[in-house]
Amino acid sequence: MRPRFLILSMTTIACLLPIRLIAINIQTVESMAADTLTAGEKLTVEQKLLSEYSHSTTFCKQAGQNIAIRYDLRPFSLTTVSLNGLYEERGNAALAQEGNGEKGFSAKVNSSVVLNQHNRLFGTASYRNGRRENVIWNENSDYSLLYPYVVGDSIGGYMKEEAYQFSGGYTHRHGKWTAGAEVDYRAVIAYRDKDPRPRNVISDLRASLALSRQLGRKYRLGLSVQARQYNQKSDIRYLADKGSTSVYQMLGLGMDYVRFAGSQTSSRYIGSGIGGSIDLLPTNGHGACDGFSASLRTDYFHLTKELPNVNYAPINEVKHTTLSLESAWTHRNREWEYGVRLLAAWQQRTGIENIFGDPTGSAYPKISSVAQYKNHTLQAALKGMIGQRPDGARRWGWTLLPTASYGQTKLEYKGNGRYVEIASAHGGLEAQSLWKMSGILLSASLAGGYTANVKSGYSLTGLDSKGSVSTTLLSNIDYLSDGHASLALGLRGDYAVNDRYAVFLSAHWLHQEYSRCGGTDRIEVSLGVTF
Repeated sequence: MRPRFLILSMTTIACLLPIRLIAINIQTVESMAADTLTAGEKLTVEQKLLSEYSHSTTFCKQAGQNIAIRYDLRPFSLTTVSLNGLYEERGNAALAQEGNGEKGFSAKVNSSVVLNQHNRLFGTASYRNGRRENVIWNENSDYSLLYPYVVGDSIGGYMKEEAYQFSGGYTHRHGKWTAGAEVDYRAVIAYRDKDPRPRNVISDLRASLALSRQLGRKYRLGLSVQARQYNQKSDIRYLADKGSTSVYQMLGLGMDYVRFAGSQTSSRYIGSGIGGSIDLLPTNGHGACDGFSASLRTDYFHLTKELPNVNYAPINEVKHTTLSLESAWTHRNREWEYGVRLLAAWQQRTGIENIFGDPTGSAYPKISSVAQYKNHTLQAALKGMIGQRPDGARRWGWTLLPTASYGQTKLEYKGNGRYVEIASAHGGLEAQSLWKMSGILLSASLAGGYTANVKSGYSLTGLDSKGSVSTTLLSNIDYLSDGHASLALGLRGDYAVNDRYAVFLSAHWLHQEYSRCGGTDRIEVSLGVTF
């Protein structure tokens, strides 16, 4: 019970910062000099929401991860409290290790507070309770972070999850300089109350420091550094009379660590990471990105998998490097806003297998290491924007967002020459509309697109196509290489109760239709208050 008690204690702490931010927000929103458009004209909650609906700010998404840059993206206090529900059904169009369905609910608080013209606070807190369906060949959580080195079996089943997350940040501006710091903590308990019964306990801590400086009248240059510490402990139990089944230490592309197959039902993952960014943001004094922006970010993460029952032998390691570049140009005036954004990303993931000699007592001496698993990924995306903003006497606005992207990935297991190579191209268009009427903001969006397979090939030397793990691998390849069409619909209504408070209700639906794998549906609903 101690890990659960620790997580609940951290959750209590997590709630304190956003609640404190809300209290500060309520006490100071009347007197904030920064919450003004012009001298003597205070921003209403409706005006703040109209600013939030602007797409020019979201075009600086990567640069906004720098907390010193974020100082300029929202020049007013705003807090959102929401309750959210999620339902997803994917059928055969899913990675087996992540399940083919999800349902759950969450509660979230997001707050930013302008204390005065020199100091700002940011904070979030959330709780999520959900369940993933039909997870096989993976008894761990955070598959996208651990793969391919998970503990797997052919039985699997549903996975229940409780997640707690909070973050807090502070920025200070002095002259042309802005400095900031931010801490983010996530805790997860995942389990199944049916054999096999995994219990995963996760702690994930991130911290960042950032600095920015005004360059002339138009631009701000920022630097940031980030650090991360990750831990996951997993244990599998069997309580049914029929006893336990074999579990496997997976190595990728259908391979497993034969020496440790069978009864090693406990695992521990320890990871650490470091990263940094250089960011350039246009600033015009109103919090909008208006002009050319750019952000170059790199991250490195190292993960070690240990088996506690064999003296914590470190059987696998992962080295993951990411490099991403985002550049954008936007322009907005009283009536129009338009822009274009280019995002390019490169990832390299290397998996290392440690080889051990005969044990001496309970110790397994490591005699060599082999980099067997490789995964290279390239992505490029181009997004445009053009639209009219509701302003003054005009109560209706619209936006068109065309997108085009290309991605390719190659997975290799060098020991037997296995590989999978997939490339795809995507094109789509999203149309959004916003109506303003008597304290009510109504927004609607409709998006459609198609993802086409450009290249698909694999070689799986020695694979037994009739085995469970082989069937799962081939099913995953079919899904990842399958072309599909998508259709999304979103609706949201905000009602301003008065100048300070607004309530909102939103719903989003996404349907994907795959050529071979069938259809998927995802529905999200939210109810909340903004002030």
